[in-house]
Amino acid sequence: MSASPLAGFLDSLPAVCGILRDYQREQLATLSRALRSGYRRIVLQAPTGSGKTHLIAGSTAAAHQAGLRVLILATRTRLVRQIHQRLVEFAIPHGVIAAPLPQLLNSALTVQLSSVDTLHRRAVVDRRMPLPPADVVLFDEAHLAGADSRLAILDTYPQALRIGLTATPARKSGRGLGAVFDALIAGPAVLELIASGMLVRPRVFNVPIVNQADLEKLPKDAAQDYQSKALGALLSRPKLVGEVVGNWLSTAAGKPTLCFAVNKAHGAQLVQEFLQAGVAAELVTDADSENTREQVVARLESGATRVAVNCFLMSYGVDIPMVECIVLARPTRSLVQYLQMAGRGMRPASGKTEFLLIDHGRVVESLGLPHAPRDWTLDQGRNVNAEAREQCSRKSSQEKPRTCPECQYIWLISEQGEACRECGWLPAPRPRGIEVEPADLGELDYDNAPSVTPQSPEAVQFFRESLGDYARSKPQKWHDAPNTARAACWHATREKFGLTSERIPSAYWELMPLAPNAATSGWLKWRRIRWAKRRSRVAA
Repeated sequence: MSASPLAGFLDSLPAVCGILRDYQREQLATLSRALRSGYRRIVLQAPTGSGKTHLIAGSTAAAHQAGLRVLILATRTRLVRQIHQRLVEFAIPHGVIAAPLPQLLNSALTVQLSSVDTLHRRAVVDRRMPLPPADVVLFDEAHLAGADSRLAILDTYPQALRIGLTATPARKSGRGLGAVFDALIAGPAVLELIASGMLVRPRVFNVPIVNQADLEKLPKDAAQDYQSKALGALLSRPKLVGEVVGNWLSTAAGKPTLCFAVNKAHGAQLVQEFLQAGVAAELVTDADSENTREQVVARLESGATRVAVNCFLMSYGVDIPMVECIVLARPTRSLVQYLQMAGRGMRPASGKTEFLLIDHGRVVESLGLPHAPRDWTLDQGRNVNAEAREQCSRKSSQEKPRTCPECQYIWLISEQGEACRECGWLPAPRPRGIEVEPADLGELDYDNAPSVTPQSPEAVQFFRESLGDYARSKPQKWHDAPNTARAACWHATREKFGLTSERIPSAYWELMPLAPNAATSGWLKWRRIRWAKRRSRVAA
């Protein structure tokens, strides 16, 4: 395999590339060696949030320094804007071809950044402009490069070096990208980036709202994922929609959230349910203009909106580091789709050390944790979706995540030990038969031993915050009948922690209200919504 005369452009990086992180410089060095070895179509795998735009800018800076012509292709206007900003930071002169950005058009420059859809429409479909000349073609979100409209552009540059970048180098179907690229360079593992502070760790909660038997009956689409219409009909039942909102209130109340629905109708139902629960929520779809989408993101960032519901629109090309919760209100059999959705929560932000992943679609149990190691391949004979499901099957020797039966938190025992770090649940050891002296010894009942008692600090704290919530929401009742309020808050505390005593402990009569935190407020709101729905069903 002979090297292209263009292959050496990455041998010497310009000074501006000094801002690249060590693992980014190492990946570019590996890319340089691959080009020197004769590979011409190479895809770089880099986890979501690891800095793909820096890799694009670094590669472009080196090519520009070597006097090469560069074409950068991006799949969405938001990505075009992000890459444009990075090129400006790297002081690289460039033109932009994108319908919403006509003021940045400059076809005379040797570096062109283009929306792939705009370029396809203008140069391939309408033939209103020639394709820009290029010695190097960079394609962001390269897992989408196999589409006919993308290949219609890429195949026009047979002599150019082709470099793709993606967090998930496979098609939605799970098949490899061997038809588009001939070499794959893997980036750092997600766990490495978490350990170095480049990404944040997920706290995963498995709260399925649909059983596996129902999912297996659903028809599949061309990519062997669940067919959208049938899946939407299954998940749009009011009870299931209500459970998504109720679980968010009890687990993630107040946290800025991206919620992924099946389709527009399902998304609209979720938004309506959030609004009825007093949560500021909006739906954003592919029918919305670019300006409308940007306004929704701006309101989410400002706190005016708490939950942005979408289908798959915000799974890539969206950089919102302050998002603290991802809700998978839909199942998927696609590893690519799953990791793209979960990756939206992994970017770090000021004061953010983790994010919540609430899985309602049995995705984690079928495809694994989002930060699990992955064996990516270009081999079109392999399927990463099927391999991920096989690794999570009962037959696999790979460690299975444990789900807490009390709070639905998911973790690996090898990483976090036997006990649930969220609620303290610990599996009871199996009782073994013992010989006893009559009337002297009895077998310990592990299953009924309470993990929380009325004297436990968490129970006392929750009771006081329940009082605070009651006093805030019903000030007159709190003033006129404080004992009734204490009784109601005690019943809530019993339900929360599974306490058996119906009588309020004497010490509780003296406890004073505390302002509730978001978790307590969310749980109490979910409890009131559940009670109201039960009451309405009885009335009907």
